[in-house]
Amino acid sequence: MAKYSCRSNTWVNVVIVVSSFGLHFVSLGIVTSFGVMYSELRDQFDSGAAETSWIASLSSGLLLVIGPVAGILEKRFGCRLVAMSGSVLIGVGMVGSAFAPSLHWLYLTYGIITGVGFGMCHLVANVTVNLQFDRRRSIAIAIASSGSGCGNITIPWLTTMWLDMYGWRQTFLLLAGIGIQGVVCGAVLFNIHTENESHPNDVGKLTNSSLQTAVGKVLKTPSFLIFAVSGFCTAMAYFVPYVMVPELAKTRDVSPTDTALIFTVSGASSILGRVLIGLIIDIAQINRIWTLTIALLIGGIATIGCAFVYDKWLFIAYGVILGVFTGTFGFLQSVITVDLLGTTLLGIGFGFLTLFHGIAVIIGPPIAGWISDVTNDNTIPFVYAGCLFCLGSFFACAVKIRLSYSVPKMDIRKSMDSSTYSDNGAFNYEDLNVIDTKL
Repeated sequence: MAKYSCRSNTWVNVVIVVSSFGLHFVSLGIVTSFGVMYSELRDQFDSGAAETSWIASLSSGLLLVIGPVAGILEKRFGCRLVAMSGSVLIGVGMVGSAFAPSLHWLYLTYGIITGVGFGMCHLVANVTVNLQFDRRRSIAIAIASSGSGCGNITIPWLTTMWLDMYGWRQTFLLLAGIGIQGVVCGAVLFNIHTENESHPNDVGKLTNSSLQTAVGKVLKTPSFLIFAVSGFCTAMAYFVPYVMVPELAKTRDVSPTDTALIFTVSGASSILGRVLIGLIIDIAQINRIWTLTIALLIGGIATIGCAFVYDKWLFIAYGVILGVFTGTFGFLQSVITVDLLGTTLLGIGFGFLTLFHGIAVIIGPPIAGWISDVTNDNTIPFVYAGCLFCLGSFFACAVKIRLSYSVPKMDIRKSMDSSTYSDNGAFNYEDLNVIDTKL
């Protein structure tokens, strides 16, 4: 297989961004569109809100929890094979869901099998772009991750139309066709690595002690741990609006078509918001942590306000805010991880970050559903989610405050040049400096 170093040429850059875009479309685009089928599955299986929410929680949670394992697989087998395998799992899980005899069957097929596939595609989509780009990393990952926004625009409309025309079982089969397209995106990927890194297939040379040292450095970095807590709080509420908005809109006499429009607008604003904010950050050198802090605070306040919305246009306005702030949160996670840990520890650091996010995502929507069932009020979960978003904003602000009082760190490029791999292919982590740039 051809071996390409980081930032080699424009053609490779374009291929990486387009492939990552497609993988985001397939993974996050499908996951965040589950809310369209939420009411249909509740009616079909006569299930409660909390019980049905576990389907979305498992798939979206495993998308993140599987991160450390997916990172190891990517190091061992390369990004191409991991992405293609993940897409096959998505297709298999969707096909199995079409023949589900009970809700618990969907826990396995849609929740676990597709969730693992989503996670494999998601990790490859993020890691490859962050390794490939340096100077324009924010705008590159913003463009690539906007594939999830395009998925939010396209897939809810298709799902709504297919549910009306064919029913939920055939809809799962058609979604399997979309999921399997990730094989094409993975097939055109190259195995990306930084110029000072050894090839992914050299992972066998890594010793257990060097890996333990790397994990120790990640878990002993205070700013990264605070950042992880911020992400945990945000992730607990991240999918609550996507799952609960259709049910709330239904009780407010909003038609299914207008409900799908909410997600479409959310997807469009996510795309435009990511690209615009990423461009501003790179060109104007806007502080990334403050950008994340403000986005989460605005999103939290808007989510609390959504509980008191009755007009469809206000729902659509909330969809715009939801798209912008969730899009900003999504693309800044991997970029800030690079700022805090450097590219050498990116795979390990981002893997642990997605693990924390995944645990939060698994328990978040069921708690919201349980609150809805206990209180018999579908507005309380929005207050719960909004408060968690605001809490995530508080901890993101704490990262900046922590960094403001810490010893200034060296520039990321100098750190990368002096500390990556030793001559024998093993990590030289002892010389690695934890770094913070644009923070």
